[in-house]
Amino acid sequence: MLKYILKRILIVPVLLLFVAFFVFILLNLSEADPVLQMMPAEYTQVEYDAMAARFGLDKPLLVQFGNWVVNAVQGDFGISYKTKGPVSGDVLYRIPISWNLALITTLLMIVIGVPLGALCAVKQYSTFDNITNVLAKFMGSIPGFWLGLMLIQVFSIKLGWFPTFGMKGWRSWVLPVFTFLLPYLANYLRQVRSAMLDCIRQDYVRTARSKGAKESVVIYRDALRNALLPIITLTGGIFASMIGGAVMIEKVFAFPGIGYKILEGINNRDMPTILACTMILSLFTIGAQLVIDISYALVDPRIRATFAGKKKVKKLDAVKATGGGE
Repeated sequence: MLKYILKRILIVPVLLLFVAFFVFILLNLSEADPVLQMMPAEYTQVEYDAMAARFGLDKPLLVQFGNWVVNAVQGDFGISYKTKGPVSGDVLYRIPISWNLALITTLLMIVIGVPLGALCAVKQYSTFDNITNVLAKFMGSIPGFWLGLMLIQVFSIKLGWFPTFGMKGWRSWVLPVFTFLLPYLANYLRQVRSAMLDCIRQDYVRTARSKGAKESVVIYRDALRNALLPIITLTGGIFASMIGGAVMIEKVFAFPGIGYKILEGINNRDMPTILACTMILSLFTIGAQLVIDISYALVDPRIRATFAGKKKVKKLDAVKATGGGE
């Protein structure tokens, strides 16, 4: 098990390097000259060459990428073409903002979605199940940016309960979290319901019921525990996508997160900023997948048994090789 985890961790730098190179090549395929973006309306060739040398843009592309990787490993993501300041200081402080927004939303999604989804599966085709499904489909069809604007119009402008933008205490988090939560919760609830229905129909559930086990024990010990595998996969993927997918939400509420910064970098064609934000988002995505893989082994004893079985096979082979199995 430990070797499996270490192998997965060692793959992370390779994946990040591939993503960085891919984004770097795509950005350089653009016809826009980053040096010209930083130059005033009137400039000389000497000034142009000096600006290119300052940012290392006078070197071949592979050399530029290699220098960026070496500096990025040391925590230096370069100089912003827009602000002329270090990218690291302008990007790193935004990580907790996007992280907290995604974490709070994910926790609320789990707390609300898992019990409701399980209850809908237990009470399949009941009035509660039908109403919940209709509401989930309705919530899932609402565009996030439109919902955010409507919430600002009602709860901020008309009622004055929450700030319209920025971060001004805990009240500033209510509308962004609620806007972020509804579309994800709608899909999450339906996926939990489907996973629970699939487990409830299995033979081991019918066997547990035939042995006289309580219904609550059958549902929560047998069905829900086995339904956790697809739920864990879904939860990890949603959390990773939330960190990078909050671009429009952060834009609507002027939240200074990673999503807002990468959108700003794209609008300004600021390559160092785009690369830095992409690396951070990729790291969160790959990290979430790693956590999912580890969680599988913690939740499902069959996966743990697989690793234990491999160890036993290796021991038997070693014994046979030394003649102990004869």
